[in-house]
Amino acid sequence: MCFSAEADLASAVVIGAIGAATLAKVRVRREIPLAALPLAFALHQFAESFVWRDLDAGHTPATGAAVTLYLVFAWILLPVLAPLAILLVEPPGPRRRRLVPFVAMGLVAGGYFAIAVINGDGSAHAAHHTIQYGGAGEYAWAATILYVLATCVPPLLSGFRAIVWFGVANVFAIAVIVTIQSRGLTSVWCLWAAVVSVLIYVQFTWWRRDDERRGVPHPANAPG
Repeated sequence: MCFSAEADLASAVVIGAIGAATLAKVRVRREIPLAALPLAFALHQFAESFVWRDLDAGHTPATGAAVTLYLVFAWILLPVLAPLAILLVEPPGPRRRRLVPFVAMGLVAGGYFAIAVINGDGSAHAAHHTIQYGGAGEYAWAATILYVLATCVPPLLSGFRAIVWFGVANVFAIAVIVTIQSRGLTSVWCLWAAVVSVLIYVQFTWWRRDDERRGVPHPANAPG
């Protein structure tokens, strides 16, 4: 879907609606980062629609504000936010502790890519109906390995079914994308992650149903 400005805008609208519905199901603050992911992906696709417009206008490679905004999320925030969001919703115990190294990996990957963004080295150009982002330097391959581990492994370690399936979908998608079009990875995979973020909404729906069965009051109705 992220093959044109119009496709990105359409996906942003649909996923934004899912994101708003997910945020409406939040009951405690530690759920906010995970619930915010679908909406963040929607804003991400919205930003990429402007990258497409720059490229369509003949600005090749594109290096403007839209590219910077896209890369701030894709390269810097996402590898930290994804594992941290899952860690926060896990109950205290061994499973949560196993997620800590992946947050650290995300911080290292995000820190490396942040240098390229701060230096203005990030750029984008269209190739084979996707956007390829570059400029991360000679050690981008190592940072990318940490990035993939930080964003793909934590969902698989989760104790919640829909989050695990989110992780399975990510692993499948990244394997297909690397095989077919490795240099378009950032553009295409981030859209896939946005699409399957519907599973985050499903998980929140299950949590709220469990709350109702156990008679857990909504915070707004709790005594206090």
